[in-house]
Amino acid sequence: MTDSPLRGIRALVTGSSAGIGESIVRAFAAAGATCIVHGRRRETVERIAREIGGEAVVADLADRNAPDRIVAEIAERGGLDVLVNNAGFEASATVSELLTDDFARVLEVNLVAPAALMRLCVPLLRQSRAPSIINVTSIHESVPVSGNGAYASAKAGLASLTRTAAIELGPEGIRVNSIAPGAIRTDMNRDLIGAVGEDRFASWIPLGRVGVPQEVADVAVFLAGDAARYISGASIVVDGAYSNHLVRYGED
Repeated sequence: MTDSPLRGIRALVTGSSAGIGESIVRAFAAAGATCIVHGRRRETVERIAREIGGEAVVADLADRNAPDRIVAEIAERGGLDVLVNNAGFEASATVSELLTDDFARVLEVNLVAPAALMRLCVPLLRQSRAPSIINVTSIHESVPVSGNGAYASAKAGLASLTRTAAIELGPEGIRVNSIAPGAIRTDMNRDLIGAVGEDRFASWIPLGRVGVPQEVADVAVFLAGDAARYISGASIVVDGAYSNHLVRYGED
């Protein structure tokens, strides 16, 4: 592998103004890619874009028209080789408490918008020599947690869409994969990990620690590069074996 495995690649990473998305966009840039930074806060998005020598696009994916605007901007500026659907939104509530509007917003950001972006980006990806789609899901696509039903449902849908798209787009040479992070130290997870206590949380993870965003970003770089050229329809779990060890009989 060269020092710049993504040289010549142009990538859109949604939700890349913080957390896992920011780590992915910075890792892509370090690997030689030209990156399109996306987020809702213009000042932050433009600052990161300047720091990595990339481009900025500002939009709220809860807006049904946002994917069309994003892809129109990208098409005007140039082509696209890699789409990373990373943006996420979570509304914690039990099934008996979850409001319809909150459920709809979670689905809009985590599933409807990624599906729209995939559809809209396919014509651009067809023109690429190394087309790839990477969807960031979650271990909760298959591991339920009380109060997290809306988010888990959306991520499960995105995981299924990933596998379907891999079948449908494979004949055109477009690879589609997903990454399922576990307990990663991000703003989204800070309250949960803080409430439990990081040491106690880490004791539930076989590798003995909470993960960091860079560890997800490294997998994204791999999936976007030539080293993964025969990988499609896969889900790579990045969780320190946490999802395989959630039931701990006789232990605190």
